[in-house]
Amino acid sequence: MPADMKVNFRSKVNELGLKGKRAEGQVLKSAGEVLASKIADLINYSNNNSATYKHLADNIVVSNTKTNQFGERYVQISAIKELGYRLKFLEFGTSKMSAQAPMTIGSDMAKDEVAKTLSEGIERIMRL
Repeated sequence: MPADMKVNFRSKVNELGLKGKRAEGQVLKSAGEVLASKIADLINYSNNNSATYKHLADNIVVSNTKTNQFGERYVQISAIKELGYRLKFLEFGTSKMSAQAPMTIGSDMAKDEVAKTLSEGIERIMRL
């Protein structure tokens, strides 16, 4: 995205006020959902079928929209809090298990779909 497009988009969101921030959050959340589904597809189900067992692939979540100290908005994609350690083991491996890197591979696979979702969302916001 060219620099002038970034400025135009940011000024349009600011001009729309709360409606613009809400629309931007929805676009980011939908792009995060695309990425989360790709990551979940790469994680295998365990053999444990207990009623209380939580499979990691079913518990990849997208956070609400957050703003960092520079004013940039983002969402986080991760496992739920109680399963975060499992995702860490899969991503980086352990001394007994090699890394499977579902987050890295999933983000590479979903790059085009996420870009398409974001560009469609930007176009929608610019038409408001």
